[in-house]
Order: sequence, then C-alpha cells, then structure tokens
Amino acid sequence: MIFLPIQLMKLTRLLDRSHLRQISLAMVASAAFVSLFAQAVSALESRSYVIDWFSQASYSQDGDCPGGVNLPTREQYAVNFTHLGYAPDEIEELMKQYALGNDGERNVREMMRFRGRIDGKPVNAFVHPWTAIDPKLTTVDGAYAFGFNLDDHVGTNSFQDPLNKEMGVDNELFRAMGCIEQFRGTYEFRPTFWEFIWNSMKESSPAWLMTIVGEDLTKGGPITIIFDRAMEHLIFSPGGEATADFTYRADPDLRSHHVFEGQIEDGVIFITNPGFLRLLQDSLSFTEFVLEKTQLRLQIMPDGRLDGFIGGYQPWRQFYFGIAQGGLGYEGMIVNDIVGIYYLLRHHADAYPNPETGQNESISATYHIEAVPAFVLVDKEGEFVEYSEHPDVSVR
Repeated sequence: MIFLPIQLMKLTRLLDRSHLRQISLAMVASAAFVSLFAQAVSALESRSYVIDWFSQASYSQDGDCPGGVNLPTREQYAVNFTHLGYAPDEIEELMKQYALGNDGERNVREMMRFRGRIDGKPVNAFVHPWTAIDPKLTTVDGAYAFGFNLDDHVGTNSFQDPLNKEMGVDNELFRAMGCIEQFRGTYEFRPTFWEFIWNSMKESSPAWLMTIVGEDLTKGGPITIIFDRAMEHLIFSPGGEATADFTYRADPDLRSHHVFEGQIEDGVIFITNPGFLRLLQDSLSFTEFVLEKTQLRLQIMPDGRLDGFIGGYQPWRQFYFGIAQGGLGYEGMIVNDIVGIYYLLRHHADAYPNPETGQNESISATYHIEAVPAFVLVDKEGEFVEYSEHPDVSVR
C-alpha cells in the first residue's frame, strides 16, 4: 500500500493535473475490476465425488420374463447342440460327459466355443457370433424400468420409471439382458454380474470422478458438472465401501474429461444439455464407457453421498465385447449364452443406424451409480490444484 502513493508523488512533479487525473481514474477502474473479478471467483464453489458403485440399472419383478428366465449354461448347451443338428441320444451322452468333468467337459466346452460355422467349418462363435444360430433368448416383458426418455417420445414399447413415474423411458439394454439370471436385480439388490465386475474393476482400474460447480450448491440452481478419470484407484475400506474425503488427481488425458451444463433442483442433480460422455474403463466389462445424449439424475443424500442414475445411448458392440472377451469362463460361470447376448443386443439396439446396413449401432441404457465425497486435484500449468481453488471449468 506504500508503493502507489510514493510513485504518485514522484509523478506529480512531472505531469500536469489533467494527466494525473487520468492516471487516478484508471487506477480506480482497475481496482474496481479486480474487486469484481475476485467476487465473481469467490461466488463459485465446488464439490467433488468419487464413484463408489456402477452397474446396469435393473428393475426385475416377478412375471416380467414370459416362460421364466433364460436357461442356465448346462441346459442352454443342450439346446445349442440341437441347433447344430445333433440327435437326442448324442446330446444326452455329450452332456453326461460334460457333467463328469475332465476331458468330457473340455470337449463340450470346445465344441461350444467353435459352434459358429463358415462354409460348413467350425469357427469361434465368440469372435464371429453372427455365424452361430440365434438361440432366441427370452427378454423382459414388463412396464417398468429405471431411466430417461431419451427421444422425447412416449411409445407403446417404452417403460415407465418406477421412482419418478416418468413415461417414455428408453432402456432397451434392460429389456435385452433382464431375463438372464445373473443380470437380474433391483434398486436395493445388486445384479450378480455387476457385483462381480465392479468389485474386480475397482481394484484394477483408476477411479471415476465427478465435480459440480455453482454459485450456491446448498440452494440449487444452475451448475456445471464435470467428469474425470482419476490417476489413482478407488480407496475403499476392508468392507469394500469407498472411503470418503480422499484426494484424487484427475487424469490430464482429456478423453475422460467432459463438462455438462446442469441443475440442482430439490436436492437432485440433473444434466440439462444431454451430450457425449466417454470414460476409459477396464476390459473386464467394456474398455471405455461411452454414452450419447447423456442424462443424469442423482439424489444428494443427507450424509453427502450421491445415489441415482446415468443413461443415454451406448454402442452395443462395446457392451458385447465386454461379455465376449470373457470367453468360456464367462459363459460357464457368469452368463448363460454369449452368442445369445450378441443377438439380444443387436435386435434391441434402438439408435444411430448404420447408413449402409440400417443396423442400429447403439442401445438405450441406464446405469445405477453411487458416489461419496472426495477431493479432486486438476492439472493447471503443470501443477495439481483443487477445483475449489480454481473453479473455472476451462482450467484444463
């Protein structure tokens, strides 16, 4: 505060009063600008979270699978042998040997791996699923599913969300996968497949982060929603739950950095400008989680956690890859028929048709996510700083 008066005293010996008046006005204007800028920055606050749970959103109910859920693997293999033209007595002997284990089991599993046919020759059906016969697995025939109305249309084939009662919900991934036992679940009871995937993935893949920025996050209103992938793995307790308030560094790789306009309304976080989202993931499921027309609905819980849904149109071939890459291990222990899943996804894909073939390349999908409070550091000019210190989302 001493510097400016001393300099002004020196300047008065050299300048006339008009020049001095111009300098004084410029200084006042600059001080006012700095003050307003500081107020604008301080008016923003941020909260960050780390994703603690991720799974396909399932709303399985009694009677939603006509004729029951799809067959377990052993029974499905017998059906597949029928499709390959084996006689009943041959199938009975093959399945008897399969049940005994050892060479008999290995033989059947290899026959199932190579149940595809090209020019009459066996090929790997997981790599070339279209070369195997469609087993026509059962799909969900119910009125309710979690999700969003992605196409602004209420059709005869759409669902209603059981929680917020929204009509026209598009969630064909649930319809396609919802009658496979390992994918069945509810809001409270997690599907077996996703319990296995998430508990495995969180130990081997960097965590996912979300930050919200707004003027007053306690009162709601417009916000900015930022997704990042962390450079660290999820920190969790011996019980498997994510530990709150740990610090993560956001990966500077912009492939997993996405910014959305949003809103907080009645304690719920929404995306108001549905757009593109991509988060690098792990090959245990799909190598990257991609959504078009991304929508979000997350309830801010009393303890500060987030709980809700994210949805959009997902490339179904990426989902299939996550299943098929597990091969016989997945088919024998986790899912009942990988080829059948390929056909389910292809038949129920409902967006982004291929201009040459007309085949839809994406399927409407909704995922259940939970998150706990965390601190997120972002790279600014080679130094990691907190979003709360630099809430300007263009910092990267």
